Amino acid sequence: MAARRACLCAIALVVSCDGTVAAVMTDADLDRDATARDAGSVPPDGTSPATPDAATPDAGPSGPDVDRTDPRLIAMELTARDADPAATVALGTELAYLDTRVEPRGKLVVYLHGAGAPTVCGSREMGEVLAGMGFHVLAPCYVSDYGVANCGDDIGGCRLEAFEGVDHHDFIDIAPPDSVERRVTRALQYLDEMNPGGDWAYFIDGDRPRWSEIVISGISHGASSSGLIGVYRVVDRVVMLSGPYDVGQAWLSLAPMTSIDRYWGFTHTDDPQHMGHLEAFERLGMPGEPVSVDGATAPYGGSHRLVSSASTTNGHSSVQAGSTSPRTSSGDYAFMPVWQTMYGP
Repeated sequence: MAARRACLCAIALVVSCDGTVAAVMTDADLDRDATARDAGSVPPDGTSPATPDAATPDAGPSGPDVDRTDPRLIAMELTARDADPAATVALGTELAYLDTRVEPRGKLVVYLHGAGAPTVCGSREMGEVLAGMGFHVLAPCYVSDYGVANCGDDIGGCRLEAFEGVDHHDFIDIAPPDSVERRVTRALQYLDEMNPGGDWAYFIDGDRPRWSEIVISGISHGASSSGLIGVYRVVDRVVMLSGPYDVGQAWLSLAPMTSIDRYWGFTHTDDPQHMGHLEAFERLGMPGEPVSVDGATAPYGGSHRLVSSASTTNGHSSVQAGSTSPRTSSGDYAFMPVWQTMYGP
């Protein structure tokens, strides 16, 4: 415990602490059977899981108690096995950010990477942008290399199993320690010990993440999975970059537990998947019609279906911060007002 804290103090910006970490909670505390998890899920027959009133996040507690006496960007790195020795796959580097130079929003962004098995999960650039907006940020590694085409007409079942670690599809077999939901919980416990001044444990509710205080977001495969998670959990917001792309999949027509007016999507016309993104926005019933952000002013007519045709070398990756995202003449990210609109004022 003390060794991890010492490592954080020794390196002010990027922290990577090796060594065995004692689990804060036992496997029995966090393993849940399918019945317990399904209590918070859309019924298997696809009927509406909740009334519109139940789909609105509650006010929740007052917010994390963040120590800002030493203002700086705190960037931490870990692996799923650092936080949970039971983790077996998708063991790349996970990223976490908190910028104590700005007022905390009291919200956590869980940012999901695209398909494959990356060695570094998430985007360092996007993590820093979101932290600069006042968010706690966590980019976990998760199983996303199964190939959605192998899931047939139930890609939603594969995504749900990757999220919950409960059997929802015959093609994949993902255990609870390798699921998104448990990994977020265990990572928050670990980060709270590495950076107690960040009060990362605020975003844990019992043995689950405190979803009502969490923005679930991601790019590409991660965008599609974020959209599905909003169907099965009540989250603060769903922000989807270059996704969803589950064309014709049944889950897009389910009544989400998160109110649909808290869903946001952003797609680029040079992305080969662009038309599929627009179809998914329509199937989900997201507010507004597709609106170009190019030369427009936030909040873009109130639409949650945002589009760009800005010059870029890669339309698919351009909608997240990074080398392919357009810049203004002053060097700032051109899409900063778009991200500020989607992730919340």
